[in-house]
Amino acid sequence: MEKKTYDVRDAIPDTPDTFYDAVERSLRACRETKQERTWGGLRLNRRLLIPLAAALVLLIAGTAVAAGVLLRDNYSPTNYMETTKEQREEQGKTIPDVEQAIESAAPRTGEYKIVMLPELPEAEMLNGQRLSKGQPAYSETDWGWMRNIRPEVREVLIDGRSLVANIWLYTDHGAAFDLSWEGDGQWVEGMVDKVLYRFPGETEAHETPYGGSGGTTGFDETGANLKLEVILPEDGSFPSKGRVELTLEVGLRDDRVEDLNPIGNVGKLYYTFSFDAGAAREASKPVVTLRPLSGSIVLTVDDWSDLDHPRLYNQRVSLDGVVLREEVRYQQTGVYVTYTVKEAPADWTEAMKSSLLYPNREGKWYGLFVDYRLGREGAWLPVGHENHNNFGENTIILPIFPSDYEQVKKEGCTLRLMEYYGTGFNGQPIGEDWRYDIPFGASSMNFDLAPQELGTFEIPLP
Repeated sequence: MEKKTYDVRDAIPDTPDTFYDAVERSLRACRETKQERTWGGLRLNRRLLIPLAAALVLLIAGTAVAAGVLLRDNYSPTNYMETTKEQREEQGKTIPDVEQAIESAAPRTGEYKIVMLPELPEAEMLNGQRLSKGQPAYSETDWGWMRNIRPEVREVLIDGRSLVANIWLYTDHGAAFDLSWEGDGQWVEGMVDKVLYRFPGETEAHETPYGGSGGTTGFDETGANLKLEVILPEDGSFPSKGRVELTLEVGLRDDRVEDLNPIGNVGKLYYTFSFDAGAAREASKPVVTLRPLSGSIVLTVDDWSDLDHPRLYNQRVSLDGVVLREEVRYQQTGVYVTYTVKEAPADWTEAMKSSLLYPNREGKWYGLFVDYRLGREGAWLPVGHENHNNFGENTIILPIFPSDYEQVKKEGCTLRLMEYYGTGFNGQPIGEDWRYDIPFGASSMNFDLAPQELGTFEIPLP
């Protein structure tokens, strides 16, 4: 197979690759004219900056969505919800099974309130930050219009582990939410700082594991379209039926102070809505299969076991004794396939196991790349990716829905697992014994990559 050259970014441990894909897509779509941000006077790569500045997981869904993103190639619930129902229908890009899941969620708007900077406990600090950034202190004349923002949930798509919501913010000042310019006037956005949820019958709220994620993504004549991705609990405790209530704490940011960090807040929106958790129903029970590997490969290892001395290195390893655990979940929103390392030789470290499965989008990173095909002669097609992965696992999404099962079973569905490793670094060839100590605040790194096939596996369907 031919080698490919890609520009890749610095690695940071324990953080889903999908997070960076979403952020980079948004930054390209919404902030093409903005300069790279700094942290404490030190210019940092975005992969290091964003987790430091705001939260572990943050999705900003861009408005400039590629035309093909709603096709079944590279499908994911997040991609699907990046356009509105009206746009999907107009473009003829609806998937009936997914639309049914969206409708089944039946979201309802609840209470909301808007608290402006003078009423916030941290008002003195926020005004101090404004002055330090060369902006005037808060005034009701400038910002009072935010008190009249009215939120309304339009759509919710839940797949059992993640939730994506499309919410409208109705306002007469929608143009202030346009993130594509830095002209005169106000330049603001809403960023989700916290997400709380309540199960049916509960009065006490729980906070989602990663805080909150989401942000405003555009505006129209009537208001700003605020899209939110909420990371739900991963321990299986989320209910499969009944109405669930979510409360969002949305920071209303003055981008001229800071957009990623709450120090830019001029106010906060607290918004509660509910949805039917039964929309995330399983089409069938999961199927678990063990997939033994064999042969040998060169593995590029991303080792952060010593946080003071992180490193990258190449090592040729034997796959004999490596067994992958494959779990296939059949959801209304697609077929989800999760790989973890079930068994490995005694000399394999945790860093080696995690690196073997590190999510590799479109062959643009070292790690595990997965594609699929239907039938024996079908073309290999890109898979979608779940919105979050636990460290040490890799979950992909196949655009196969309950109404497709009978036809796909006749053809067969095959996954191909490819492991990419580094063959060149910053324009210089690297071998199987390459070692690199990752410096603090490292700039982007350029890798040449080559694929190695781990195996092809037939995916069972109900």
